[in-house]
Amino acid sequence: MLAPEPPSFALMSTPHPRTLLGVINLSPESMVSDSVVAGTEQLLQRAAWLHSQGCAVLDLGARSITPTAAMIDDAEEQRRLLPALGRLLQEGYRVSVDTWSSQTVRVALEAGATAINFTGADIEPSALAAVAAAGASLMLTYMPYGDAYRMRTATPVPYRLQGLLDHLGPRVEQARAAGVGEVIIDPNLGIIHPATDDVGKIQLQNSVLWNLDVLRKLGCPILLYAARKPERLARILFASNVLFAGADWIRTHHPDMIQALLTAATP
Repeated sequence: MLAPEPPSFALMSTPHPRTLLGVINLSPESMVSDSVVAGTEQLLQRAAWLHSQGCAVLDLGARSITPTAAMIDDAEEQRRLLPALGRLLQEGYRVSVDTWSSQTVRVALEAGATAINFTGADIEPSALAAVAAAGASLMLTYMPYGDAYRMRTATPVPYRLQGLLDHLGPRVEQARAAGVGEVIIDPNLGIIHPATDDVGKIQLQNSVLWNLDVLRKLGCPILLYAARKPERLARILFASNVLFAGADWIRTHHPDMIQALLTAATP
């Protein structure tokens, strides 16, 4: 494993993320219960709050990655997703759809999604063509197991920076060849194999944060997830690390914490 390197002095300047991606979960089985909404009223309340806290894009997910969650199919994912997506678009929000299903990608784009947060390994050519035709942004996630369901029973894959490049590089080129205008890469700080213990997980996450320039070789903006740790101080610390790492996009359940950190970092 690549040992974490201490941040350089340059990283200690005030961080300025470009875009906050605020999470809304439509999956009641999600472990992050405070981001789960049930019904239109809760949906609009959370959307308004995320927007007020600086989230330029709302990330709408309908299938939980929680290792113990019941598995659902594409039809159920879309049943949960489409009414909420339509209402948020009607209210004027920019909405990203979080999915690993190429079919759901196509359906979401037809419904008007402005970005796709693709959390699977392989996106079908027809889905890439749909992203390009819609002029949507595409976020590509490091996912060597195929998707979060298959990861549950898969043998752990070593989490290495070279592995990230080898996995993401061809997918970036595939998306560009398909005509996708904006490709964003996500080294996946949140969906790490469930067999990894807490100490190992933090070490793996930091090994990416302190070596982010390696991933910039792909020439894409970088999205980092400000992982929701179970203890408040741990969440603050990890969010601060993500900020100082220099992410271009930050995906968060708690943008108020990001704003508080930015305020604290201002001279």
